[in-house]
Amino acid sequence: MGKKKILFLGLDAAMPDLIQKFVEEGNMPNTARIMESGIFSRLETVFPPLTAAAWTAIVSGAGAGTNGVPSLMVKHKGEDLDQWHTSFDRNEVLCETLWDVAKKKGKKIALINWPETFPMGCINEDEGVQLAGALNPPFRYFYMPLWDRASSAVFSDRKLKCNQIPNRAVQIQPVPAEGWVNLPESFMTPLEFEIMVPPTYIKGKKLQVLMYASKNDGYDRFLLAETKDGAKAVTDIGKGEYGPWIVQPFETDDGIKKGRFRFQILELSKDGKHFKLYQSAINTAEIYSVPEKLTAESERVAGPFMEVDDPWAFMDGWMDDSLYLEQLKMHADWWGKATNYVLSNYEWEFGFSWVGTIDHIEHVLYGGLEPKSRVYDPEKADWCWEMVRTVYRQVDENIGRILEAIDLENTYIVLVSDHGMTHLDWNPYVKEHLARSGLLDYTLDLTTDDPSNLKINWENTKCHPLEPCHAHIFINLKGRDPQGIVEPEDYAKVQKEIIRTLYDMKDPETGDPVVALALTKEEAATLGIYEGPGYDRIGDVIYAWKPGYMSHPFIYRAAVKYRDGTERLKENAELYEPAVLCGNFTGVHFALPSLHDMHAVFMMTGPGVEKYSRKHPARIIDIAPTIAKLLDIDVPSGAEGGVLYDVLERIRK
Repeated sequence: MGKKKILFLGLDAAMPDLIQKFVEEGNMPNTARIMESGIFSRLETVFPPLTAAAWTAIVSGAGAGTNGVPSLMVKHKGEDLDQWHTSFDRNEVLCETLWDVAKKKGKKIALINWPETFPMGCINEDEGVQLAGALNPPFRYFYMPLWDRASSAVFSDRKLKCNQIPNRAVQIQPVPAEGWVNLPESFMTPLEFEIMVPPTYIKGKKLQVLMYASKNDGYDRFLLAETKDGAKAVTDIGKGEYGPWIVQPFETDDGIKKGRFRFQILELSKDGKHFKLYQSAINTAEIYSVPEKLTAESERVAGPFMEVDDPWAFMDGWMDDSLYLEQLKMHADWWGKATNYVLSNYEWEFGFSWVGTIDHIEHVLYGGLEPKSRVYDPEKADWCWEMVRTVYRQVDENIGRILEAIDLENTYIVLVSDHGMTHLDWNPYVKEHLARSGLLDYTLDLTTDDPSNLKINWENTKCHPLEPCHAHIFINLKGRDPQGIVEPEDYAKVQKEIIRTLYDMKDPETGDPVVALALTKEEAATLGIYEGPGYDRIGDVIYAWKPGYMSHPFIYRAAVKYRDGTERLKENAELYEPAVLCGNFTGVHFALPSLHDMHAVFMMTGPGVEKYSRKHPARIIDIAPTIAKLLDIDVPSGAEGGVLYDVLERIRK
């Protein structure tokens, strides 16, 4: 037998209870193979229980104070309190990982869409292979949650809902086409309009759109071109068809980058009066692999890398449930096919491959599964369950596809997730709560509905939350922060004021507290955050929500209408925004890591592995030390977890 290999399959937000349920139903036969022949354990995740923080902890064995990844965002010391950097940039990780120590032993690494590994450069060609990197390629400016500058858009004759990212739903009225050449034959007068891709946030690309009737029963196709020349069309599609991928250069914060997008007609009436033309999110068309040739190779077998699916289009009602499931399947299939290809065609000993679609469907519909949720509707529960079940099945099918490339007699398979999920009832406007306590002062530009229209008045602001208001609040400290006003001798006093404000936040219906725990930075070890290289990135106050709550990072303007038909604009007076099933997120993961529903999952099978189910949850930070011990490599230098000796005792070497 040759040297043992190990493959991590990262399933974002895969919940142990749901895996067990779907395995028992026969919905996940490939996962069942892993579960029935090996080790099963629940996992207590890190605090905060967020994607970037947890996946970093899994491969390093270290929590946020050491690994430098405190949330979805990172605030650097010395910068304004409202300035942030995405945590999904590998350069933000301050600690060793399993692949770092494996490389020292000469092990070949395979990284496939693993979080916190972009931009390329975690490994070079002599050290292994890397393909993509979840959640932060060139066109993702990651904000909570998946809000970015290159998102999808819809162009329609009607004003469509656009709850998550303003200005993505563009209302437009076609007019009779003029000035076109090389038009396709049309049985009705061709209609035209002009669009910008994307329509908001970054400088877009202008396209001309032609609606025409290729048959004599009404309008049925759209043609898109950079100029009014039908012979140079970049897309010519009928209803329901996917247009070809279009590659264009775009201006980004990092210079000119090539992006890839495509169109789909979601609705088109025969008379041309009603239509919905959907533009996908812009995905990278740059090289996203090491070696560079792997980008083209993977696209031949798996198709282009699509960075995220589009729950916003589904929640805003642009696309129906079947189309969203189809989109999720495309992502899962890319993961399975690309992983199979890399593992089959490149040399590797340590493999890491990640998929995020389970997390996305649970964010959208988890409240519909949970009877405790205020959005739970018994009449919709079966539909919600089937949607979630389908996505777990899609992932499982691709686990089977990946296992086809594995020598199971010589490879350990570790199936792991990063956190669980709880329902969401309300989104508290944290900045407004802080403002009403005299801790934060802002001015809202009432002339625009852009969510970035809020200006912090630093001369009157004692603290500011780390965007998007999850877990960390930083004091505006004189001598430390650029706009600091809080005297060092008042630091502890302001900490208490913040904590009192957090505990005073109450559910608008029940009156119950919404914050489970609020601590000073000095008490952060209570939640597993220890002093280390990333400790400067930890808030002066940290806090955990109770199940049912997630911060709302914005403060909106509101219109007050009078009986005479006039209106005036003012700041939104509400302190909470309600969650709505299929209207916005109804599942989140911001509660205490020790809660049952917040648990992640750990499964392992392979040569010499006996069937074993741990009685009590392990910790996510225990995984890296345990695997390092099993494979006789160094434990990552910053690891805070311990070796699971009961697991190692079930593995015969």
